Amino acid sequence: MALNTTTEPTGGLVFKKRGQNDLKKVLVLGNDGSGKSTFAEKYCQENNLNAVVLDIEDTNYTDLPSLTEFDLSNDKAAYRYLKKVLSEIEQMEEVTTIIIDGIDTIIESFVSEANGLKAYSDRSKTFFKFIKDCLKTKKNLIFIGQSPVDLDWYKGDENPNKCIIRINAIVNEKYRCIKTPKVKNPKSEDDYEYTYEVLKYRTADGKTVVDDNPLREICLNIQRELEADGIKVTKSTMKSKVVKDIKAGFIVESLRPDLIKYIQKHCPEELN
Repeated sequence: MALNTTTEPTGGLVFKKRGQNDLKKVLVLGNDGSGKSTFAEKYCQENNLNAVVLDIEDTNYTDLPSLTEFDLSNDKAAYRYLKKVLSEIEQMEEVTTIIIDGIDTIIESFVSEANGLKAYSDRSKTFFKFIKDCLKTKKNLIFIGQSPVDLDWYKGDENPNKCIIRINAIVNEKYRCIKTPKVKNPKSEDDYEYTYEVLKYRTADGKTVVDDNPLREICLNIQRELEADGIKVTKSTMKSKVVKDIKAGFIVESLRPDLIKYIQKHCPEELN
């Protein structure tokens, strides 16, 4: 299928040039059948990434090597198996990238058998452990999910859960895949056009940036998580969350001084 771009960072399919230790963390989202898996495969080709796929829903039909059998019968089994898989891939020196196709399914599978709100609290805790395990692999990460994993999908009084906030917070590139009919009554795949929209993108020199203030975006996600935990958002609580997330590996240590300065000067008053 044809894969074109509806939003071009620098006039073409040009991706960020990174340092050796600057790993990609990418979120690819879109409706069912919008070409997300194909986009991820093309992305890896364009960036010379040697990827394997954790095909959670068995819907990835690309030529990339894939694992398709997962025990998601309960949150403990799901987490235990995924942790084992990530640990084994971590040892594969030839693999540079892990594609997790079905991140929204993983989120849903982590709900525990506890009653009431504790089930959702357990889900967040387990999902955060899973994300930390992903980061520990020191591989490039590409997460693929349905449109609701995008924070912008939530409007009005509806709030995203903490897992959605977290996955959006850690990625440094985000793309929405779009499937558009080219004719009035499409009958085959040839009657559709597959494009993508850049939602988040940064270059190494900082000149081409979709999210024009990365510090503000991080602080917004900190605010959302504190609110989701029922914690009052103040400069003090935001700074404490920065320290906690740095220790957990969700925020790089080098951003600490800039984030603290930004919070002291702008937060939380200027976030809304």
